[in-house]
Amino acid sequence: MSWRTCSWRRSARTTTSRGCGWTLRGSRCPSLPRGRPGAVRRVHRAERGLAGWRRGPGNAAGRFRDDGAVAFGVLDLLFPHRCPACDALAGGGPGFCPRCAAGLVAVPEAVCPVCGRPGGGDGPCLACAECRAERPPFEAAGSAWLFGGPLAEALGRFKAGEIPEFPAIAAPSLATVARRLFGPGVGEMRPRPLAVAVPADPVRLTRRGFDPGTLVGAAAARRLGLTFRSDLLGSAPRPRAQRALSRVERRRALAGVFFLRPHASAVLAGREVLLLDDVRTTGSTTAACARLLRRAGAAAVRVATLALVE
Repeated sequence: MSWRTCSWRRSARTTTSRGCGWTLRGSRCPSLPRGRPGAVRRVHRAERGLAGWRRGPGNAAGRFRDDGAVAFGVLDLLFPHRCPACDALAGGGPGFCPRCAAGLVAVPEAVCPVCGRPGGGDGPCLACAECRAERPPFEAAGSAWLFGGPLAEALGRFKAGEIPEFPAIAAPSLATVARRLFGPGVGEMRPRPLAVAVPADPVRLTRRGFDPGTLVGAAAARRLGLTFRSDLLGSAPRPRAQRALSRVERRRALAGVFFLRPHASAVLAGREVLLLDDVRTTGSTTAACARLLRRAGAAAVRVATLALVE
């Protein structure tokens, strides 16, 4: 199953009484941006038929390829990818349309080598004043884009369950940040770093039925060739309205929210960790998770986020 066949968590789906007409909490099928229920059922039946055709006797005789390229190429022609921000046609594969892609703002090159925020000390290797005053619990952090514009719109729609292909769109940017932090050969390191995502708030997880951070983090880890572990960190319900809090207030509010799973120390001992998150605001969330990972025995923690709030 792929995202285009609604491979959504079953806890987040309901099903109709006939065929494979899956819907997301009673809304339209997320694999079709403009799909009608009838069209959804027809597409799912078509994909089931194509899958059966690939598995048929012709394959055993070597007549057809088994990778599904032809079948899903036809589906891409019939139902092309759309921009996650504005729903315009995105072109070849999953991604932003040209107009929205032009609205993405990359994080400047001149950043603090520790926290990854724009600015820094007087030289290229000097940390910013905040990192010199209090060293973060991670070795380095980096972000791909500044939060806002089309990226903020796409993230909001993804978390609302409308853009299930967003992890495939975000993975290349996160992988680029990770290679900048670890080096271009991060996937060939021995032992390889473990990829860990910031755990979701259980209240939001129950409401959404899926964990956006885990989906994006797993996609980035696959692209890097790293093992992704979603079973090392946990989260209690978080206090609301954290965006309005200062860095110190946010850190106090998050005290005791995150916790280590019982087996985390055995897995993390001596390993380097890539900590992944979607948006970094003050950095208190990633710092709290990095502090726990180091406490469990991680040799080093580096933080990669998709977006940075200035």
